[in-house]
Amino acid sequence: MHTTRPKAFLIDLDGTLYFKGKPCPGAIETINYLRQEKYHLRFLTNTTAKTPKMLHEQMQTLGFDIYENEIFNATYACLLYLRAQSGASCHFMVDDAVKAFFEEIPTDDNAPDFVVVGDYGEGFDFHTLNHAFRLLMDGAELIALQKGLYWFSSEGMFLDCGAFVTLLETAAGKTARVMGKPSETFFKIALDSLQLSASEAIVVGDDITSDILGAETMKMRGILVKTGKFKPNQLENPVAKPTWVLDSVSELPQLF
Repeated sequence: MHTTRPKAFLIDLDGTLYFKGKPCPGAIETINYLRQEKYHLRFLTNTTAKTPKMLHEQMQTLGFDIYENEIFNATYACLLYLRAQSGASCHFMVDDAVKAFFEEIPTDDNAPDFVVVGDYGEGFDFHTLNHAFRLLMDGAELIALQKGLYWFSSEGMFLDCGAFVTLLETAAGKTARVMGKPSETFFKIALDSLQLSASEAIVVGDDITSDILGAETMKMRGILVKTGKFKPNQLENPVAKPTWVLDSVSELPQLF
């Protein structure tokens, strides 16, 4: 089973193809190789501060041969989910560029059906968190674009939206519906866009709790790369077992 040639790769972006604003060594060449070998590609990222269009521009600037319709982020998955909840209103805790992406969804900051939490940066202060907490206590449901606890930039580590989602879940006694990895919803959207089954695609990423756990939940094969968020102790009692562990994505062409 493990050596069966896949038809597609579902590849993470931050920490796998680039890190701290620079391409990972060999990552551009690996994408070029996969294109040449006619693999289908989808790029699955929990980055929610940018729309797929913005991510596409960023990846092109870094030198990657990637198309906008191949990029699936949690923001896009959330839009598809909200479209299916006919007439549902939302209180959004996301930055302005991302809020514009949801312009077709009714906004209600006083009695919404959903509180949607994404990358909000310095918007997460006592006032905004307490307001969201009250909305949840009044009956709103919680949606998390993703639940990453921290992320890296060239300036160092930053708290991610998952830290604030966990705070709201604990205080309000609610469980957030997660749109990004490792949710099945997210991987299913990508597979549906390819019209492929789980056995025909391989997930590639640096985060064992989102990429590899997501792959395992979907019964997909997974490649964990030792770049980005990877820490050696994650393999001692892993939350999920990768099919392969590679030093970096540059080794992928040797497998297939």
